[in-house]
Amino acid sequence: MEQSTTYSLWLEPTGDTAYKLQQRIKELSRKYETPVFSPHVTLLGGLTASKTELEALTDTLASSVIPFELKLTKAGYLNTFYQSLFIHVEQNEGLTHLHDNACRLFDCPDEYKNDYMPHLSLLYGDLSQPQKEKILNNVGREFYIRFTAKKVVLMHTDGKPKQWKKVHTAMFKQG
Repeated sequence: MEQSTTYSLWLEPTGDTAYKLQQRIKELSRKYETPVFSPHVTLLGGLTASKTELEALTDTLASSVIPFELKLTKAGYLNTFYQSLFIHVEQNEGLTHLHDNACRLFDCPDEYKNDYMPHLSLLYGDLSQPQKEKILNNVGREFYIRFTAKKVVLMHTDGKPKQWKKVHTAMFKQG
């Protein structure tokens, strides 16, 4: 029996913003011996349809969206490996519209529609709350980072972060 493959949809920063966020992620990963990963805002995760079907749905999703701005705001953390330390992304009309369309196209379970917390992770790992507080005291708790979301990326996200692979990119339509 073939094991199912898992994919995610990401929004990625570009240019100087992507570079600076990647450097921060690398520094924290090196210091705390945690996995390195590309900066991204997960739009949807846990997708298990065929790669061909997901690529087609990703193209359909992107074709209905014009580029929009994302604003990274306050740092936060949870007691989960993949949301260990992150920056919240402010909800706006563009992101809400994209997430709603993605949930409709990719047939999300209701709890995913209602519990979406857009964020950009800075650190994956199992760190204690005091460690996370110390890190935030060093890196800051407020961020004023903006970037334009211009594309949606389909990622193969089985295994550990170093094994994740970009399998498809769909550009948003130009205004």
